[in-house]
Amino acid sequence: MKYLKKNSALFLVLITLLGCKSNKTVDQVSTKPNIVFIVVDDLGYSDIGYMQHKPEIQTPNIDKLAKTGMIFTDAYAASPVCSPTRASLVTGKSPAALKLTCHIPGMGMEKYLKKLSKGKKLKEAHFLNHLPEDELTIAEVLKTQGYSTGYIGKWHLGGDGSIYTEDGIVDEKFNPNHFGFDVNIGGCAYGQPASYFSPYKNGTMTDGPKGEYLTDRLGDEAVRFIENNKEKPFFLNLATYTVHTPLGAPAENIKKYEGNKYFAMIEKLDENVGKVMATLESLNLLENTIVMFYSDNGGLWGNAPLKGIKGTLNEGGIRVPLIVNWANKVPAGSTCNKPVTSVDFFPTMLELAKLSPENYKGLEGMSFLPLALGKTEVADRPLYWHFPHHRKEGLSMGAAIRYGKWKYIVEFESEKEFLYNLENDLGEETNLMQRFPEKGLELSQKLKQWQSDVSAEMPELNL
Repeated sequence: MKYLKKNSALFLVLITLLGCKSNKTVDQVSTKPNIVFIVVDDLGYSDIGYMQHKPEIQTPNIDKLAKTGMIFTDAYAASPVCSPTRASLVTGKSPAALKLTCHIPGMGMEKYLKKLSKGKKLKEAHFLNHLPEDELTIAEVLKTQGYSTGYIGKWHLGGDGSIYTEDGIVDEKFNPNHFGFDVNIGGCAYGQPASYFSPYKNGTMTDGPKGEYLTDRLGDEAVRFIENNKEKPFFLNLATYTVHTPLGAPAENIKKYEGNKYFAMIEKLDENVGKVMATLESLNLLENTIVMFYSDNGGLWGNAPLKGIKGTLNEGGIRVPLIVNWANKVPAGSTCNKPVTSVDFFPTMLELAKLSPENYKGLEGMSFLPLALGKTEVADRPLYWHFPHHRKEGLSMGAAIRYGKWKYIVEFESEKEFLYNLENDLGEETNLMQRFPEKGLELSQKLKQWQSDVSAEMPELNL
């Protein structure tokens, strides 16, 4: 992987591996493995120690997770912002198909749409403000297989206008406990916490001692859930509010990083990942627990070597960290460069539970369990993004497709088209549309066909 520094010990391990090799097969996995799915909020592609792009960042526990598991170098979020990705993760459907293509605004939908469309040629496309009640979630499916299910942390699929509430609950019926989760601690309409320190003003969790840090509290709740369900299969979705703004961390951590709150927050995230892994180890659950570590979109503070940040359709807005760890099943120190994305987690968990995706309508992804276990005969397939929304961070209000090494982006507002060869140009520096117009046209047609297939909402003229 040329974008990992060559002086890295991890790099030396990675370059010895071809594809995603292992001796394991899908048939050798446990009948009902536990699933721990850690979804971090706004964690950038290179904001982890093992990437070595930001030497100040210290993440020994996440680094260990990578060194004893598999790094997916080409993992993507279904959207450059949070709510659409989160909806996609639990349903296995694209944000475009769900009609939930933008983050659900805390300021309220009417105010948000008016603000974002002001002065633009195109106005914001229609999108929902909650996860539809009739959508089947992976938690509901796993419950039918005897799994205990727990959601701990940020949900952000429960209605708009959360900043005007006293407890983050806009409509209780849209909280995780109504979508298949036995336990819901912290999941409500909030897109960011009212406070990173207790009192939290969150109606789905009790306050701790004054000054208790939210990331620590959620980590403790994750440990408690594992301990309470150690005798039966469980699905734990730990969705941290970290590292979303407003940035905040304990004073001693901030001091350690000379005032850098973001780095301090990452350190606290890492501590709590370590806490979860230590609990699994102490309970002898590592060999029957698959752990997946992921981010809901790109980071806000630079994603070297990628172009762009959260909110953009460039790689920095949608390419994210993904680690898959499963002791003695996923090969330690391995890497996989096959692209995967948010819609793939649902079918992956179905396969873990020995269920066929053919029995579930509307799924748009594929299981990446064979990749994690070392099978390499996976053909290239197109990945799609539909983001008909304005953002101040960069290239947005558009759509994109990646197919093999090629990536095509169309910007709706300007009608500009971009074509990149990611194999040679990971930083998306050279637009190849004029050089390879046929390839651009081919990808454009595929993208339009997909948009038609999912009945994607399109922006209209702002008259």
